[in-house]
Amino acid sequence: MFHTIVFFCYAGLVAILSLRPLGDSGSQHFDKLMHLLVYYIFAVFGYRMLSSKRHYWLLCLGIIAYGGVLELAQSQFPGRVMSGYDMVANTLGVVIGALVVKRGYLRASQD
Repeated sequence: MFHTIVFFCYAGLVAILSLRPLGDSGSQHFDKLMHLLVYYIFAVFGYRMLSSKRHYWLLCLGIIAYGGVLELAQSQFPGRVMSGYDMVANTLGVVIGALVVKRGYLRASQD
């Protein structure tokens, strides 16, 4: 149950950060890396949340779709733009996260 709460709180945080209006920030150089890292963590949290890992790939597709919806929604917020490159970085983050957890590189006890 703890991992489910963490997963959905993280999903909410990702939405808030993705849709808030942006000012002039100095992190634009690392934007794609940040997208990759955020969605990597999303995939790891998703894996930890599931009691049965059998359909983890469906959750990963859902996370990617969620990122796509947020990218589309960004075009409606001041200072935000929809970016195909951000979507690629999001997808790569999910894929890398999924590969890491499925290969067992992240060993942690499941609650």
